[in-house]
Amino acid sequence: MIICGIDPGSKIMGIALLKKEKKNISLIYSENIIVKKKDFIDKTKVILSRLEDICQVYKIDVVAIEEGYLGKNAYSMDLLSKIRGVVVGFFVLKGIDLFFYSPSKIKKSITGNGNASKEQVLRSLKLLLNLKGDISYDESDAISIAYTYALYNEGIK
Repeated sequence: MIICGIDPGSKIMGIALLKKEKKNISLIYSENIIVKKKDFIDKTKVILSRLEDICQVYKIDVVAIEEGYLGKNAYSMDLLSKIRGVVVGFFVLKGIDLFFYSPSKIKKSITGNGNASKEQVLRSLKLLLNLKGDISYDESDAISIAYTYALYNEGIK
């Protein structure tokens, strides 16, 4: 099973693919989709193009996405909601099941603490998946979202 984790972002979107075989979980791909300094339509084109490219290479079985949260900046939250909608629409049209997880559930599944810092999550992921090298926080978030699905939805598909 290939699980796609997505950390939606209006400037940088993290995406990661985990492969789960029985109890073994491994990272097979991750990247940052950079959408800085573009208007919404251009951001949408970049995101859709990269998602299509990734789907051409990998057969994704399921997608896990971080749920939205309320921030202080209404404009940023509106834009992030639109970006999330683009991603959701893409996978709905592909016929791929989507699952949503709150930031606190994701952090708790990785570290045992729903209020863990990004540094703690990254450190825990490196241990859990034996990851080497540099991983950005956006990629780390995407990996942790996919990992959360792997933990909580073991029997699906």
